[in-house]
Amino acid sequence: MKSAHEPGAPDLDASTPGRRDLLSTVSQAKLRPAVNPGYLVPRPRLVGLLDDAVQAPLTLVVAPAGSGKTSLVRDWAARTTLPHAWLSVDEPDRDPAQLWRGILAALEGIAPGCSDTASRAIRQQRPLADALAVLLDDLEARAYDPRVLVVDNLELVDDEPVAASLRTFVQHLPRWLHVVLVSRRVPQLPVDRLRARGLLGEVRFTELRFSDEEASAMLSRLAPTMPADQVDETSRQAEGWAASIQLAALAARAAEARADDDRAAEDRAAEDRVAPDALRHDDGARYLEDYVWHEVLRGEASDVVEVLTDTAVIDRVAPHLAQVLADRDDAPDLLARAEERGLFVARIEPAGSYELHGLVRGALVARLRRQSPERVARLHRLAARWYEEDGQPVNALEHLLLAREHREALRLLASCVAALHESGRGSTVLRMLAAIPEDVALADPAAMTDLAWCRLYVDRANFVQTVDGLDARAHDAVPDVAGGGIEAPARARIEVLHAVVAAIRGDWAGGAGLARSGLATTGDSWPLDPVVRYGWNLVAREVALAERWDDASAEVRKLALTIAAAPERRLALEGTRALGAALGGHPVDALRLVAGTRKASDQAGMTMLRTELLTAEGIADREIGDRAAALPLLARLADADCDPLPHCRLLACLELTRTHLDQGDLDAAGRAFARATEIVDTDVTGPGGRSLLARTGCLVALARGGTDEARRWVAQIDDPFWSAVKGALVLVAEGEPGAVGDLLEDAEPRNPRHRVVRDLLLGRTAAGPAEAEEHLLRAVELASAHGLVQTVASAGPEVVEAIERLAWRVPPAWLARLRRVPVNGAALSNAAVRELTRSLTDRQLGILRMLPSRLTLREIADELYISVNTLKFHLKTIYRELGCGSRAEAAELARTLISRGRGHPSSTLRR
Repeated sequence: MKSAHEPGAPDLDASTPGRRDLLSTVSQAKLRPAVNPGYLVPRPRLVGLLDDAVQAPLTLVVAPAGSGKTSLVRDWAARTTLPHAWLSVDEPDRDPAQLWRGILAALEGIAPGCSDTASRAIRQQRPLADALAVLLDDLEARAYDPRVLVVDNLELVDDEPVAASLRTFVQHLPRWLHVVLVSRRVPQLPVDRLRARGLLGEVRFTELRFSDEEASAMLSRLAPTMPADQVDETSRQAEGWAASIQLAALAARAAEARADDDRAAEDRAAEDRVAPDALRHDDGARYLEDYVWHEVLRGEASDVVEVLTDTAVIDRVAPHLAQVLADRDDAPDLLARAEERGLFVARIEPAGSYELHGLVRGALVARLRRQSPERVARLHRLAARWYEEDGQPVNALEHLLLAREHREALRLLASCVAALHESGRGSTVLRMLAAIPEDVALADPAAMTDLAWCRLYVDRANFVQTVDGLDARAHDAVPDVAGGGIEAPARARIEVLHAVVAAIRGDWAGGAGLARSGLATTGDSWPLDPVVRYGWNLVAREVALAERWDDASAEVRKLALTIAAAPERRLALEGTRALGAALGGHPVDALRLVAGTRKASDQAGMTMLRTELLTAEGIADREIGDRAAALPLLARLADADCDPLPHCRLLACLELTRTHLDQGDLDAAGRAFARATEIVDTDVTGPGGRSLLARTGCLVALARGGTDEARRWVAQIDDPFWSAVKGALVLVAEGEPGAVGDLLEDAEPRNPRHRVVRDLLLGRTAAGPAEAEEHLLRAVELASAHGLVQTVASAGPEVVEAIERLAWRVPPAWLARLRRVPVNGAALSNAAVRELTRSLTDRQLGILRMLPSRLTLREIADELYISVNTLKFHLKTIYRELGCGSRAEAAELARTLISRGRGHPSSTLRR
């Protein structure tokens, strides 16, 4: 690839956020082509052909191995003035998320910043189609001159679902981007359709064939002492195949090394007649293997051959890994010598790794596997250990599987499955699990525990089934010295897995109890086991979902202090903490936690953390009255899978149900509640999930006038406080408010929201005005102190009107927010509208009415013949008087004012 100052060189500035993030997960060696060896002859006709081909949006360079595909594209890239990017794919890129990380990293070189949104979508495990959509939108919005993206070795990854994503990408390219795909076979793309539309450029084996003159020139460079007649004959027999030309030249060079042996010379003459023909007809790998060993490597230094053989199990071998595999410090030097000798080795800059041609690698490994299968397995084990220590678990897993170390592969996968899942590589986890034989994965409780832990992240149904099967295996385990069944560490892991099953099923209290038991069994060593560590988060989640989260409580302080010993669990705790604050009547604290943790969650790629943060944010936004922000978040969560946290999806559906009820839209509320019911019936089937559903089911029934149905829902609420509150609402609906006080007497609140709800109910059903006012003011004081708005608005129009009558005793900013929240379908009462806008001038009302438009602030200022600074001054006043925090909130209020027909102020509008 060109240096940064040369024409056509891509912008490889790693200082941009997108590129810096991607380069941490994509090897830079994959983003640059190796330099072609000096013995390759210039082929200007092919460079010109490729120059013409890349005028099309998509160019395919397709030919068998050893045809010179990559060499041609490398040569073209070194000569072209077009800005271009390069990606060499390998086996781990079969995971779609991993492949697109590489493509995004490559594109950053020619379209800086294009990867930011798409890479974030991949980290968050959003559908790949979403990431492609935002990428294509970003690329389409750029106005560049033609630029080229090259993807080499596509045949390694050309199967579903990678092929599907590539089909989408190449059929929606922006005009300036041209893609070159290099592959041994035709990719799974609509080639015929693209060709018919004139959108496809092609270079095939026919064009790549060396002419006799080109083959002779290369042979002369590789074997300068080869007689001219032999050069011509070998060139003809090669039939234009680059690899056979190179192999034949090396064979001739090897023949010279044994020229003093007459018998060897006779053998050489016989082999010279056979080998090229065998290569020409490609009679199988054995012919190639014999050719490599007898003609290419015979005569080469034994230490070079040994290093090539030891490193052949790796497609791209780093210098230090080469030293480990060959067990010699000079291994990189020997690989460099092999490159100089033209032994199908190429150095990949700037990492300094070495790549051995796939055909030669295959021949070396095939012979080694036949002669010493244990040596091949040992090399794979060494490679696996090196990759694991180097922080490359996927490569380590690949080599453990090749070494048939299936149990060790399962162990490693269990140790890194959370990180793989969080980074969007669920497909890799599934592929690894499929490669581990069932008899290994189910051999004993320890293996089954690892299997279950892996399945938790990618296959919830089989995870539950595996955990359920653990008990039977545990009974068959060898008793420990105390005679208590399996040993304590294994027993603790099983208990925590059962706790996870309980939590997934909606039995959060039961799950927390099992988790505590497992943690107690493990003792102080719990931070060493990722399965047991997860138990603390289950305990924390139960506290949050039970609505008793309080940072000042002894229970929560102990949780936070304990989890601090495990950094990744400590960060995950912040999501649960935010959710607990949102559910427990601290919405402002919840939003503060979300804002403070979001960046860290994005950088760490922790999907479960992000799911809990989004859930907390949606609930908290709705509670403070910011419906415009809350609804999109809740709708997104309701449509998401949310595995392995289905309770987040349930909470979102229930929040949407209550939102529609507050708006008076019973049909929409019914649809959202039906989705919540389905989740409880199929996934979150435990008492916790059923209780959450019943609490909202009671409200739906009351909105429809069904008090009997509401009572049936109340009977299913497994929470003393909410059972009493919902029962009290039924009594009010049935016209028996006098019984509410007795029912609520034993309803013990666990958080500020509970206390507000109880006091509002007591205020509605009080015996006299003085008592009602006392309860109401106590509720308002607490609600305003904690930012609780929706809870008060949902109490009903009578409560809101009563608060209006006490407006002089209520904090103005909080009252302003309350006035903007829908109350049973009525966004604002007429009195509230008048009160809200009383202090606004006509000029400010005119500005307020223009906020729902699509005009920019500059355009609004122009319309009103005022400066932008003056406009901003008025906006600050408007926001302060209305209790708004943004233009979106003020615009929503303006629509309400307009719908109520408040008189138009004088205006200097030009149109």
